[in-house]
Amino acid sequence: MVQQKRRKPRKTARFLNMLLLVFAFLVVFEGRLIINIASKGGINKQVDEQLNKIFSSSDFQNQDEATAESETSSETASKYPANVTPFVNGSGSASTSSVTVDDRCIVKKQATPVDDSYFSDAVFIGDSRVEGFHMQSGITQGTFLTGVGMNCTDIFETPYISTASGNVTVIQALKNNSFKKMYIMIGTNDLGYPDFEEFRKNYTKCLAELRKLMPNAIFYVSAVPYVEEAKVQTGDYVNNTNIDTVNQIILEICSANGYYYLNPNEVLSNGNGALAADATSDGIHMYPEYCAKWLDYLHTHYVTADSSSSDSESETASESETASGASL
Repeated sequence: MVQQKRRKPRKTARFLNMLLLVFAFLVVFEGRLIINIASKGGINKQVDEQLNKIFSSSDFQNQDEATAESETSSETASKYPANVTPFVNGSGSASTSSVTVDDRCIVKKQATPVDDSYFSDAVFIGDSRVEGFHMQSGITQGTFLTGVGMNCTDIFETPYISTASGNVTVIQALKNNSFKKMYIMIGTNDLGYPDFEEFRKNYTKCLAELRKLMPNAIFYVSAVPYVEEAKVQTGDYVNNTNIDTVNQIILEICSANGYYYLNPNEVLSNGNGALAADATSDGIHMYPEYCAKWLDYLHTHYVTADSSSSDSESETASESETASGASL
């Protein structure tokens, strides 16, 4: 009698049995997942829910806030040279009526004047009024980047600055140079702005771009000098009311961003919100005598590490400051 051989189970049958077991496991233990996969947007919904849980968790928020605070502190610290006491108002409000100005930004009169050597590492940026100051004040040191008609809108686009290789923009002239002090004196040619909040935006951007180039420099930002309105023939927008408006905006920008605010109107005005009557022939550009007064003001108005102490003679800016308007 021939012994019948036992048949080996087929691998196919074994494989099918395993699939059935896996499927049964999924049905029993992962039913909700299968339903979500089958439903439209199920996976996306689950992913969104998980991400929302992560981002709304207190641990994540605390970490994010700590990182932002650290970055802000680092950015603020980099704005100030080591020899200057830093300040930040931080309000940053665009509304003139609601802004609280930190008066530490206003440069006070110092008891001991500096001489022109103080300006040896300084650059002066400005329009034709600053050109006149350069030529007629008697200043002997400092680099001057000036141009007739310079304003805060086209300062980086118009080649105002003459060089041996041709005219260049202010930005191009500043590249590959290093200055420890920057005097910015623009605004007369911005007085015609129909919307002074647009001036605020442009002036803020102008100063921010200059700071990128010279992050360690002391920034002295000047108020716009008053005019003698009766002699001005460049347009009725060049008036002292507009100058007061833009000077207030410049002061607020300085306070909110850590720049230092100079107000030469303390020595150039007639005491009634206008340029002194004998200061100019055209109402705008000053005679040498008043350019020299402007220089004397700069000799006594500078910041040091102890500028905010009571040892300094305090002469706060008593009048509003401003800038805008004609090609001057």
